[in-house]
Amino acid sequence: MKRFSHMGLTLLMALFFLVGCSTIPKLKGATTRIPLTKSSMGKTKEGLYSQVPAAMRAPVREAEFDLKQAKSKAEIAGEKVKLAELQKERALLERKHADYGMELAQINEKKAELEVEIKKAEAIDNSNLGDKEDNIKQIASLKTKRLSMESDGIQVKAEFDTTELRIKKLTKEIKSQEMRVQKMEGTKVQKSTKTEPQKRKTSSARKK
Repeated sequence: MKRFSHMGLTLLMALFFLVGCSTIPKLKGATTRIPLTKSSMGKTKEGLYSQVPAAMRAPVREAEFDLKQAKSKAEIAGEKVKLAELQKERALLERKHADYGMELAQINEKKAELEVEIKKAEAIDNSNLGDKEDNIKQIASLKTKRLSMESDGIQVKAEFDTTELRIKKLTKEIKSQEMRVQKMEGTKVQKSTKTEPQKRKTSSARKK
């Protein structure tokens, strides 16, 4: 009898252990069956908020108004950043334009100097002064230098003109962006003047 009772007790403990192990996964699964995500929490809040009486929604409307104002200011700030970037780009182009203008002026000055030397050399040669062969070589050398300066001048003039066109284009974009910012700021003020009295009324009503 003792042997049978001992075997029965052992069998009962084994069955209890197996049943206990089989229930553990179910308990773990139960804890992760309904995850608490932000989206589900948000939907729950919206569902509950829809049940809030209209008379008690004034603070929410004020917060929503402040949110709209904050978004409007952020948009205006972004447009002002774009405007500043355009103005900065134009300033850089204006500096380049000025540099090209200076370089072009220097090239023209050197060309004028070479022209004077060419005319002097030709005048000496025409007067049959100096060595004829040396005169011809000197005049040819001076004219070659003049041609080189003219080539440089053409390239610099092209850069000067294209930069000027880009500045004009940017100036139009800047004016358009300035008008956009002014329009947005004007719209923000109008919204503020329309909504602000309601906000003050709500605040005074709460104080009473």
